[in-house]
Amino acid sequence: MPAPFFTVTILYDNRTTRDDLLSSHGFSCLIENHEGRRVLFDTGESGPLLLENMKKLNIDPSTIEKVILSHEHYDHVGGVKTMISFRNDMEVLILPSFSTAFRENFTDLKVLLKEVNKGMEVLPGLFSTGEIEGIIPEQGLAARGSEKALFIGGCCHPGLEKMISTAIGVTGQTIGAALGGFHLCHSEDDEIQSIFQSLKKMGVEKIAPCHCTGFAGIDLAHEIYGTNCIDTGVGTTVEWF
Repeated sequence: MPAPFFTVTILYDNRTTRDDLLSSHGFSCLIENHEGRRVLFDTGESGPLLLENMKKLNIDPSTIEKVILSHEHYDHVGGVKTMISFRNDMEVLILPSFSTAFRENFTDLKVLLKEVNKGMEVLPGLFSTGEIEGIIPEQGLAARGSEKALFIGGCCHPGLEKMISTAIGVTGQTIGAALGGFHLCHSEDDEIQSIFQSLKKMGVEKIAPCHCTGFAGIDLAHEIYGTNCIDTGVGTTVEWF
């Protein structure tokens, strides 16, 4: 069997798949390509908790070359300073909407803050959607595959459908699967069902909801997607071919 183009491992989430891994409100995942290059998407709220989970999953933080932040909320950026302490050439990809106060945290540190405006390639075959406008501006990631791409979202505040549509435009591929926080925790059941049905029509065949998707959202994802809904938490690994 060929090696996957990308492997995604959840490091920080509201739920966990193993008793020895720690759960907490927030999101972070490791993305590794077939060459072994690694980036981190979001950092959760607590750097020490993130590191503890990485240690138990045998992930060396010094092997991560970039940190990509979906948006500025505390439960996604809290572990950044911890992560950049492991190497002095770390790139941190932020958005134009990030505050001056956030940026000033890094003025005395050897870290390259890089703004992402439009869609761009982060690693070969791995793309940022660029800043997507919404009540809270955000970026997602999309990993190209042999036929379809994998979408990864931190919270999807601008709207899940909008972010996936943008990812399709950036990668030039249909999105075959979506993973991450989908911010459906305050949505009514009818709206959630409509969104998931819309994703199916867009070609999203599998779904891995976590973080701010909410209990109802996760339950409805299982109901609508059946066996194509992946139970997701800290320790979940998704391979993309």
